Amino acid sequence: MSKSLWPYSPRVSVVGIGNVLLGDDGFGPFAVEMFRRLYECGSNVEILDLGTPGLDLAPYLYDTDLVVIVDAVVTELEPGTLCVYCEGNIESSQAQLRLTSHDPGIWEALAQLRLADHAPSEVIVVGAVPESCGLGDGISASVQNTSLAAVDTIARLLAERSVDCRRRCASVERSL
Repeated sequence: MSKSLWPYSPRVSVVGIGNVLLGDDGFGPFAVEMFRRLYECGSNVEILDLGTPGLDLAPYLYDTDLVVIVDAVVTELEPGTLCVYCEGNIESSQAQLRLTSHDPGIWEALAQLRLADHAPSEVIVVGAVPESCGLGDGISASVQNTSLAAVDTIARLLAERSVDCRRRCASVERSL
């Protein structure tokens, strides 16, 4: 195991963003729920399905050390492709998160927190390239197939940063 990046227990948020009514745009909430069922993390890790929070995202990111945002991403890659970006990749337009009206809130919330000196130390986006984002489409087979790889990627990213995260012996039921 690698040496911890923090001299204390870091505050970590794994955040699923997306509209579950719009097909593959629901990838974030879908993958975060899978992660919650398959992995157990320390009490310093919040696992959140935030839907489409817009600017209301800021309180969930306030003073965090690490944020992993799980969302659908727009790139030239094939539908169902798993993509991992650091904050700089997104800001330099290597990928777009602007699929629906919820997406502008991510960058505005981060900018707001930076101005107040309470932004996350590190932001990573784990995304899937959508096949279809039509109303009522459900998650496509290509994005469903990518979801387990996304879940394992989230766990790997946390473990690489010495965040307590381990696979459960048995999955847990969905929370209400």
